[in-house]
Parts: sequence; C-alpha cells; structure tokens
Amino acid sequence: MKEKLITRDAIRNIHPIFKGRFGETLLNIVFKVGGLNKVNAIYDASKQYTGLEFVNDMLDKMGIIRKFENYEVLDTFKDGPFITVSNHPIGHIDGIIAISAVAGKRRDYKMMVNWMLSQIDTMDEHFIGVNPYAKGNKMAELKSSLGGVKQCLEHLHEGHPLGLFPAGGVSTNHLTKTEDREWQPTVLKLIKKAKVPVIPMYISGSNSWIYRTLGFISWKIRTVRLLHETTNKRGKTIYVRFGKPISVEEQAKFTDIKEFGEFLKAKTYAMK
Repeated sequence: MKEKLITRDAIRNIHPIFKGRFGETLLNIVFKVGGLNKVNAIYDASKQYTGLEFVNDMLDKMGIIRKFENYEVLDTFKDGPFITVSNHPIGHIDGIIAISAVAGKRRDYKMMVNWMLSQIDTMDEHFIGVNPYAKGNKMAELKSSLGGVKQCLEHLHEGHPLGLFPAGGVSTNHLTKTEDREWQPTVLKLIKKAKVPVIPMYISGSNSWIYRTLGFISWKIRTVRLLHETTNKRGKTIYVRFGKPISVEEQAKFTDIKEFGEFLKAKTYAMK
C-alpha cells in the first residue's frame, strides 16, 4: 500500500506547469480545490484491504448504497470470458462500483481504466491501466493504449471477464440530459476481436449541476472538479442494472463499427 494515494510528485509528472515556485502554489490549490486531499483520506481509511474487500469497505464507509438489478444474469457465467459494457455517468466511482458488482460474482473480473484510477494500488488485481499522460507525448500515449488493449485480449483469452467503458470518458452534458458521447471505435474493435458474450450494464447517477455547468465552459476545468464528484456521492444510492447477454453470433451481424457501437449503447441505455 502507498502512504498516500496521490502524491505531489505524481501530479508534477503530469505537466511542467506544476514544477517550480509557481507550480508549488498551483499544487496547493489543486490538492484543496480539486479534492485530492479528500480522496487521499478515503484511501487511507480502507487501504488495509485489497481487491474486492477494499472496494466494498471504501464504498461502505462512504455510505454509498449499491442496488444490483437482474444480477442473476452473471450466474450464467460462472466461468469463461465475457465483457461488460457500461455507461460512464459519474467518473472514477463508476469503475469502483462496477467491480463491487461483477467481482462479487467473478473475482477474476478486471476493468480497463485510466491513469488516475490505476493509481489505486489496493485494486491492482482488478485493473488493466492505460496512461494518457505517458511521458507527455503521442507515441508514448499510443504505446500505452496498445499495451492495454493487448492485456485485455490476453485476459479474455485466458478465460476471464473484462469491463469496459466504451465512451472512453465521463458522460457529457446536453441541454436536457447527461449521456455518453459516441462509443469509441478502438474499444468497439477490441470487443469485435475478442469474440465473447457482451453484457450491457447500466449505472445510474449523475454529477452535480456545478460539474455539468463547467462542462459548457471548458472540459479542462470540469476535469479538475471530477474528484470532488467522487467524494460528494456519500449517502447516495447507485443502481447497477444488467441486460440480456449479447451472443457472438448477434454481434457478428454488425459489420459497421459505428452501428455496432450505437447498438451496444442503445441496449445499455434501454435500462435507464
């Protein structure tokens, strides 16, 4: 376990702006306003556990109630590979709740996650991390992404389940609703290549009006707010709904990746 989940050095490595005298001042602001201090405190309270035990202890201490609907779908897959595809309404907490749900039935469940979530070392056994900040250049970013895809396919080929957020980012804001952007071709091609059953998994919830408003101003400013949206879910009830598994044969009917993504997304949001 780490002494702290998110260190100042880790943030400095993201961008040169966090270095030097001005960088120190900016770091102080980010840790306070960005909610990093609160996130570190949440981690500290449960870091004596690992894996599913860490996940459930952390969520319990935050008072987040999980309600799983049509949960018996997973009983059909007591062994063998499958993929869950989910909407991404809140942020980091989505992946943690998904693990609480699916790993409760299959302890070998892993999720492809971003750099920030992969920093939670106590959940390593459930993560396949992709680093969008890899060395600050496009080639390193591409190498990290391709490495993550390779690990995902290996995990599936070894007979284990995998979780994906095909949007590749938190749901975006529209005038009347919050919804995932178009599901990304890279993830959809991974699903096609895997040739395993797919289970749609809808996660309820949304972020605060402050977060949604910031989304209309700047995605960068909104991202700073994202960790606060993790800590302000205390006492909330989150529903996870499982849909009918989609067979490899049904997936094969879609030759156009965009149409395939629209199909999977529609199946997921049909459980809203």
